[in-house]
Amino acid sequence: MFCSIGCALFANKSVELIIAEMSKGAGLWIAFGGGRHADKVASSIENYGQFTKSVVASSLKPGAAELVVISLSGTQADYIGISQRGRSTATDEVTISVSNLVPINGLSIKAIRGKLSSRLAVLFNPPEEGAYRPGRRVWEEVLNVFVGRPEVGARIEDLKHTIEESARAREGFEGGLEVFERDAVATALQTWGGPSFRKRVLRGVVPNRTMPVATFLSRIKDVSVLEDLQIGHDHMTFPAMEVAVRAIVGSVTLTDVYRGEYLTILNCNRQPLERTLGVDLIYYNHRFDSFVLVQYKRMTVRFHGETYRPEYRPENDRSHARELHRMIQADNMLRSWPKPGVSEVDAFRLLRRPFYVKLCEPKVKAPLDAGMTSGMYVPLGLWCRLLKSSTVQISRGGRVITWENCSRRFNNSEFTNLLRQGWIGSAAGQSEALHKIIEGVLGSGRMLVLAATSAARTPRELRRDDLGRFAAEDDPAGAI
Repeated sequence: MFCSIGCALFANKSVELIIAEMSKGAGLWIAFGGGRHADKVASSIENYGQFTKSVVASSLKPGAAELVVISLSGTQADYIGISQRGRSTATDEVTISVSNLVPINGLSIKAIRGKLSSRLAVLFNPPEEGAYRPGRRVWEEVLNVFVGRPEVGARIEDLKHTIEESARAREGFEGGLEVFERDAVATALQTWGGPSFRKRVLRGVVPNRTMPVATFLSRIKDVSVLEDLQIGHDHMTFPAMEVAVRAIVGSVTLTDVYRGEYLTILNCNRQPLERTLGVDLIYYNHRFDSFVLVQYKRMTVRFHGETYRPEYRPENDRSHARELHRMIQADNMLRSWPKPGVSEVDAFRLLRRPFYVKLCEPKVKAPLDAGMTSGMYVPLGLWCRLLKSSTVQISRGGRVITWENCSRRFNNSEFTNLLRQGWIGSAAGQSEALHKIIEGVLGSGRMLVLAATSAARTPRELRRDDLGRFAAEDDPAGAI
């Protein structure tokens, strides 16, 4: 439906041509030569799974996404991963972000050279420090050496597939349900661990090569995955979890070993993915005993002259009236629950009503794109008021909501920050009332994503590093 838009917004070159050109080129080799710089990179890899580096653009010509080998000492290959071109930092300098790193277990340059053909071995001369792009044939043989190592070959194929899928992804408005499930997961990740943590996890997502229709959670790698029989311990983490256990499709648990905290995300759905109407996100902040419930609504795109405009029309959404009625009933039920004592500091809320509507632009996200889906969060009370406002009224009693006429809203960062710090959400002690709400969502034919944090041991300031400085949260290259 929106293919023409996606093709127009995409580059002039065809996807097939881009992938063909990518396959003809060689990857990168980056060496750090040991010392303090190498130690910092090693620490960033260990703690964050990624790092950034500035390189000379004219000589290295970094691609949008390509394979890269990392040598910390300059004498051996330590990792292979994916390099992404970021923003320019100075004249002829550009930042690259290196992620999705696979250990090669210290294969020496001498050993690699010994496995190459004699004609190509003399051409393989990586520096002890700096960036290097070998010739195409040399690169192919070096990769073959890595592929032959235990447990590395399959991971390299995953890296190649991720790069190919990123090249295929379009910025058009073609996304289906997976866009909203991905955003629900991204919201939970950013709320729990901040933007840097979200980037780290989302960059590690591997497209599914065997199942064209699969949950987004099934594509997250390098995290501890819970089996259905192991969900029992989460009853204590997410109140009313037992009503959802029967419908679990996928689940992941992410742990912060330094703080002793973890985040559990569950995809609960009784319907096949292609028959699910939409996504609801229920988030539980254990520290503040607070629930936030988000219902996703898909914006569509209409041309206005030479430009396009994302918009949402409630009258074109057959489920809107029914779901709005369900949210209002559940909201009234929660508001009738006894209020917590006035002396409970963590129970204070700027807004005690936990329901929100998120309008999302259904843009397909490339596997390596760690950004959140473009959209707006609107509290339920404001949503009801907006629907009655003259600013959204159009002819014949219809209503249309756009970025322009919905000026009172939360963006992604504002919403997740308020949620993380317990400023919004249900009052403490309302957990028991969520039984009926969860059962109602599961019975409505919608997908339900449940996300719950464990109890924090100490308060956190996720926006600052250990020295009290603000972190580089919005760096598009993903700087740590």
